[in-house]
Amino acid sequence: MFPRVWIPVLLVEYAVGFAPHVAPDTYVSAVRGVRNLRPSTRLQLQGWFGRKKGSGEEPVGFISMESGEEKSKDPTDVYASRLDTAAADNFSKDGIIDVKLAKEEKPKFKGKTDFDVIVVGAGCAGIGVALMLTRTFRLDTSRVLVVEQGKKVGESFRKWPEEMRFISPSFNQQGWTGSFDLNAIHYDTSPAFMLRSEHPSGEEYANYLEGIADQGKLQVSLETIVISIRDVGKKNDKHPGPFHVELCEKNGDNSVDTQNKSTRYIVWAAGEFQHPRGKEKPQISTTSKGYDGSAKDEKSSESSLKFPGAELCLHNSSVRSWAKLPGDDFIIIGGYESGIDAAVNLAKAGKKCKVLASTPCWNLKTGDPSSELAPFTSDRLRSVLSQDFSPNPKLFAPLRVIAVDKVEGGGFGVAARWKALDEATPASTYDSSGFRAEVPRDTDRIQVFRTNQAPILCTGFEGSVAAQASHLFAFPDPKAEKKACIGDGPLLTREDESTTVKGVFLVGPSVTHGDLSFCFVYKFRQRFAVVANAICQGLGMDTDAALAECRRTDMYLDNFATCEDTCGDAC
Repeated sequence: MFPRVWIPVLLVEYAVGFAPHVAPDTYVSAVRGVRNLRPSTRLQLQGWFGRKKGSGEEPVGFISMESGEEKSKDPTDVYASRLDTAAADNFSKDGIIDVKLAKEEKPKFKGKTDFDVIVVGAGCAGIGVALMLTRTFRLDTSRVLVVEQGKKVGESFRKWPEEMRFISPSFNQQGWTGSFDLNAIHYDTSPAFMLRSEHPSGEEYANYLEGIADQGKLQVSLETIVISIRDVGKKNDKHPGPFHVELCEKNGDNSVDTQNKSTRYIVWAAGEFQHPRGKEKPQISTTSKGYDGSAKDEKSSESSLKFPGAELCLHNSSVRSWAKLPGDDFIIIGGYESGIDAAVNLAKAGKKCKVLASTPCWNLKTGDPSSELAPFTSDRLRSVLSQDFSPNPKLFAPLRVIAVDKVEGGGFGVAARWKALDEATPASTYDSSGFRAEVPRDTDRIQVFRTNQAPILCTGFEGSVAAQASHLFAFPDPKAEKKACIGDGPLLTREDESTTVKGVFLVGPSVTHGDLSFCFVYKFRQRFAVVANAICQGLGMDTDAALAECRRTDMYLDNFATCEDTCGDAC
């Protein structure tokens, strides 16, 4: 029989295991009276009652890349994503990295650092991983610094067009189902509950991020720019770093202070919105210092659009309001979510527009939310294409824009070449399901469109990794075949760590593995705990309880076989 003193503990643990969620702070206060008697009680009992029903005794093992058969439930191999020829020299022929998952002895670092972790970026990825580190894995908030170049947390969201909304719905179903709000970055939060909005605006979502960052007592340095990141550790040291980070911070009187901070780990979470594709800016690194501490020549990235005149266009990320945009007739280059969102909002503002898309994205069905229009977007497009609505946007596909130029008398000309139809997109695809599109023309025929306003680029984003942190990561061979946006992502280990600079991790929509793209909040938030676990174990912390909690709440995705059927093609 259990001693009488343990009965309250068992009851509390049993309730925690089956309750929707008990916040860590609430839990500690609830059992503090007995927890100090036997510190290991919670961990032991969590193994009995903390596992989700039907999940089995152990996590699902990794899937072999060769045969597809399930490997041992105690795997010793993980793989790095999309290795190029040069990077593969450091790995085995099949891309497998041998990693011992057994716990190592607590590391003995030489010298102290100002922080354990510096997170670059205070958007949803940066705030999310910082909360995971501090709230769930219990790393002291004083040891984690989040730096943000904007004036507020969530600055990129505040720059969205006024009409733009989240395409994934927010709903506070936590406690009634096994899932929780799709747009939440932490388990015990909900934008729907806080904002009372199913499809939040950028400003609303930024307020949500700001609120939970403040509630979590995160240490955020605003209006702070990262000048350089230097790895000053020894090459033969098995532990990462330390890193010296040069920061430029703006003061209230507009003066600028430059500081040097040291840290054991770097988490890059700067996002994509402020680095649009086709409007690339020069690398931050200069001839004196690079992100890796070596001398680098300053140079601009080659435009990934590869057509003349791209610089004459207006990227959709520069628009603050579609209704207030001067002009009444526009050409939109690019489809999918950005292009269709622009078309819908221009039409609702009484403006005419033509969408020039490389594929009939309005009718493609791939099974992956990353590569087909969201139902929210499809419904809005269908409404502005109805016969009762005017003006209807005009949809053209499959077209590839080849040049943009100014024309005599004012305005712009947009030259586009018609692409051949393929088996995946037969002619019937272009006019079905309520989406009336223009009939495709002859293959290779060039058609010129005229507009008085600058054409609008809706072609996605280069992202901050390629634009600012390319010295910290390796990238696939640029000559290799690219699959949508997958080919632009950096190479990562199974723990989302750089394959070239140990101790540097990536979180957010730029994370990709194989053919999987983690470009939605509900996707990449499941990798926060993977990164936090690697960092905290590297710091010598016991992460068993935190891992159990993350697995219980579906916030620890380490088995990609569970999502391949629905995450196949990307963007």
